[in-house]
Amino acid sequence: MSIQGGTSFRFLRQTINGDHDLENDTLFFAMYSTLADIDPVNVDDQASITGELVGSGYPAGGVVLTQSVIYTPGDSVRPAIDLVDLAFGPGATWGILNEAAQGAVIYNTTVGPQQNKVIWVINFGSPIAVNNGTFDVIWPDPTDPTLAIIRTSG
Repeated sequence: MSIQGGTSFRFLRQTINGDHDLENDTLFFAMYSTLADIDPVNVDDQASITGELVGSGYPAGGVVLTQSVIYTPGDSVRPAIDLVDLAFGPGATWGILNEAAQGAVIYNTTVGPQQNKVIWVINFGSPIAVNNGTFDVIWPDPTDPTLAIIRTSG
């Protein structure tokens, strides 16, 4: 199985249709094990993805993300998404007796046509196991265009 990182192709179409409002919608971060098979070209609904992570300190369905739309100082044309860092634990355990975390999806839980639609797929690069510890997700500085996870261009 594999997790291929990238922006969901369907999210792009849904955004053009006005289905997502990234300033006001509720986004979730859900992690997936090495058993998951996620491709940003074909993924649509988070509920249809199998292989979600199972472990102590990780709630099924993931956790709420806090996001805001920001602009780089001096650039009022190209917004970026600023995400608040996440921490699972202390006491988080996975990948010891079960599958390790291989990646994640960010998806929209707001009721409407955008509900449960995948926005981004993230591959961690290698499987990650945690044994009675803390797992932190640290997002890069979105004001730096070379680091921003999500940034519009042009």
